[in-house]
Amino acid sequence: MPGTAPLKTFAVLLADEVYHTLSYLRHRRGVMPGEILLQFFAMGYRSAPIVCLITFLIGVTISLTSAAQLRLFGADMYLADLIGIAMINELVPLMAGIMLAGKIGASITAEIATMKVMDEIDALTTMGIVPVRFLMTPRLLGITLAVPLLVALADTVGIGGGALVARFVLGTPISAFLGQILEAVELRDFLTGLGKTMVFGWAVVAAAGYKAFTMERGAESVGRATTESVVLSIALIIGLDCIFAFVLY
Repeated sequence: MPGTAPLKTFAVLLADEVYHTLSYLRHRRGVMPGEILLQFFAMGYRSAPIVCLITFLIGVTISLTSAAQLRLFGADMYLADLIGIAMINELVPLMAGIMLAGKIGASITAEIATMKVMDEIDALTTMGIVPVRFLMTPRLLGITLAVPLLVALADTVGIGGGALVARFVLGTPISAFLGQILEAVELRDFLTGLGKTMVFGWAVVAAAGYKAFTMERGAESVGRATTESVVLSIALIIGLDCIFAFVLY
């Protein structure tokens, strides 16, 4: 059946990544010391500025468009509810996932694909090192550590953008806006958004590894694999988001 082989390869590679990650957590072997923290720094700290900027602008944009409509019905007070729930449940996970696909997914694919072109993957195998464990385990653990940081920052900045719009457009005090959000948003909403973003992050890393390990040899293949990695990551994020919508709502 057409398309079965790539899907099977992706599933096998994903299973290998999960197995080697769990094995590392149990035995603490097979990964270069400090590599996990290095990946956490690259995925978390270096991704925070762009993720925060995008979510702030999204928060401002959604607040402006929503405020104009709510004002027509005299429902200004519900802007905080709308922004809080929309940002935490949907917009932050989706936008953070897409940003990770463009920044982290492309970087992972380019690094590993270049190693494959330079025969470094074969060299690792010759030395008795499992490439998937050595290369993908630190990245999966790094994204796992980075996502909570990014989600917390993005939620805060996105809601902050909405609070500024409420203050200067609707005249709502920021303290009242934040108080309304605390009443409307529950811990379950934050955990839902965190869980969705975590799954999106894992999908980005898995898609990046798949495209890197299965690329054809050749310098031009690196660019093609990187582009396909971003496209696949975004497609997986949108698909998973639809599944979450059916399950959660």
